[in-house]
Amino acid sequence: MAPKVTVPLDFGIENLHCEFHGNVVLKLQGGEDMKANSLILSYHSSVFVHLFLELQQSVLEMEDFVGEAVKSFLGALYSGEIQLVRHLFRDVNKLCHVFKVEWLSGRCWDYFTGLVGDVSVHTDYQTLLFLFEEARFCSRVMKCNKFLDLVLEKICSLENRAEIFVEPYMRNYSELETSQLDLMLQITRSNPVFLLKIMKKNLESEGGVFNAASRYLLENVDLCKCI
Repeated sequence: MAPKVTVPLDFGIENLHCEFHGNVVLKLQGGEDMKANSLILSYHSSVFVHLFLELQQSVLEMEDFVGEAVKSFLGALYSGEIQLVRHLFRDVNKLCHVFKVEWLSGRCWDYFTGLVGDVSVHTDYQTLLFLFEEARFCSRVMKCNKFLDLVLEKICSLENRAEIFVEPYMRNYSELETSQLDLMLQITRSNPVFLLKIMKKNLESEGGVFNAASRYLLENVDLCKCI
């Protein structure tokens, strides 16, 4: 077992992908390989200890993750620092979850809460969509609901949430999954008139066809609040 070391710690980023120190290989997308040191990785995670010490693995398949995300993840384990960016957040966050790197999961959470904290009534739809979908991914794939709880609370606090998020998100709501419709019901619970107006527009554009999604919404919306 790896000696007790408090992480994060700067092990020297120059030692990553080093011929001398690298005794394990991580296979990335596109056929690229990265060499790393099993001891350094094991300091951060009991999962790595299990893989390297107990299972005696020296090659890890990482093709399920974006290559740049894996590099960012490994760089953080070696340097103790990370600069998170939106387009890599999902995979870096998932890597932290899969390999149980608690300190780096905390950095991902801090980054995400910072983005949510910056949301206001002037935030653009694409930013809200990014936060919402990342939170849904965390809930659905990682079984971690705190991201979604945070985003829902923030969106529900916006007076213009229907205009800046709900309406564009539901533009083609017949294509949404039931779980997505449930979240829209939750966001508009205090004023379901939002949903009824969107459904009315949809019915008009669909020539009055009452699809399954419309039926589901109507069955689950609190019509008493529309009176």
